Amino acid sequence: MRKKSLTYQELINNAIRKLVIIITLSISALILIVVGVQQYVQTVHEARGQMMSLSWANIDDIPSFIHWNNQNNRHTKQNTVIRVKTKKTSITATSSRTGQQIMATSASKKFINNRKFKILPGQHIVYVQGYGLFLFYSEKDDDTTYQLWASLNRLISSMILLLIIISIITFITLGFGTWWAHQLAAKLSAPTIELVHETRNTIKDPDTDQPTLQVPDSPQEIKELGNAFNELLKAQNQRLQRERDFVSNASHELKTPIAAIRGNINLIKRHGDKHPDVIPESLGFIDEESLRMQNLITNLLNLSRADRAELILENKNLSEIAEQIGQQYQKTIAHELKLDIQPDLHIKGNTDTLKQIIVALLDNAHKYSPTDAPFTLSVKKVASTVQLAVIDNGMGIPDQQKDLIFQRFYRVDESHSTEIKGSGLGLSIVSQLVKLNNGQIEVSDHQPQGSIFKVTFNEV
Repeated sequence: MRKKSLTYQELINNAIRKLVIIITLSISALILIVVGVQQYVQTVHEARGQMMSLSWANIDDIPSFIHWNNQNNRHTKQNTVIRVKTKKTSITATSSRTGQQIMATSASKKFINNRKFKILPGQHIVYVQGYGLFLFYSEKDDDTTYQLWASLNRLISSMILLLIIISIITFITLGFGTWWAHQLAAKLSAPTIELVHETRNTIKDPDTDQPTLQVPDSPQEIKELGNAFNELLKAQNQRLQRERDFVSNASHELKTPIAAIRGNINLIKRHGDKHPDVIPESLGFIDEESLRMQNLITNLLNLSRADRAELILENKNLSEIAEQIGQQYQKTIAHELKLDIQPDLHIKGNTDTLKQIIVALLDNAHKYSPTDAPFTLSVKKVASTVQLAVIDNGMGIPDQQKDLIFQRFYRVDESHSTEIKGSGLGLSIVSQLVKLNNGQIEVSDHQPQGSIFKVTFNEV
């Protein structure tokens, strides 16, 4: 059977109630032990004092016992029974809490004749049938035997009364503590419940932008939780907006080549028979636009794989990889590519994705650099890191757009987007691949003109 899930208020209420019970019972037990031990020790002390006084008095008849009683000021708080036995006589006296002495002959002493049971071996506590618990002491001096029974009934009655009083106090404290715990739990859980209700109202439509929550100022934990949830909502809103932009931009990028392909196909259908010279030109446009669409779809697939990829990172010589890519790339372009690579710099990475990062950054620099302007690929050690940089002399990136260029389909100069080939996905793929290799990428200005794309890795 599934265990019921408790509310925040119920958890607080139960915890405080248990705390009140534990504290009350602990204090009560401590009071009972201290008071009980104190009274027991006092009773033992009084009984031993009486017994010591008896043994010193040399009592052998009733007048000597009366003389001892008058001389011995015993303000005992317990009922006691004293018996003095000699060869000639037996004296039994009962001392009450008021201090009165009741004399009787041994034959009339029902107390003396009743059965007595020792409670604990080695202890002086006995049980007298019909009378209760007593402390029993006995001493013999020549022909005289002194016996003393000190009653523990008053001690037991006091303990019972104290236990009743403590029980009443415990029930009162528990009732008040339960009410107080309920009030406190309601007060503490109110901000949480309010935050939960507002959160449920917020997430009713997950496909729309979510408003931020009203966060209470206290308690501090709830305030931090609300602020963290608002940050999550903000990230979700940004992700939703990026997805909308992605769908819109992807649709736009795909629509353009498809429209061009269909337009040229219709042109061939209408005028191909009468003007066969339009066919090669139209086929050239169709081939170019289909290639553009193929590259776009390939980039989308690469980006999707990069989002889900998990790489195995190994010790790689970044200097060697960059040197190899740089030399191969120089052969395919008319621009001058300068290599500034320090040898034997190692990082933890994946060879294929590192090559893809370098090629994508070089492609970006090549596209945006003037024909006569060289660009540079460098790998250097900086402190305990290895920095890979691609430096171009292109048109540069405005400061307000430096954080946007790694978004999907983002183009710095939209007015020239048709002149510069590409889908705007290259830097987005690079950013994701850099993260997979535990690196960081940033862009800065190159003086007097251009941009510096810098990727930082931890050195091995």
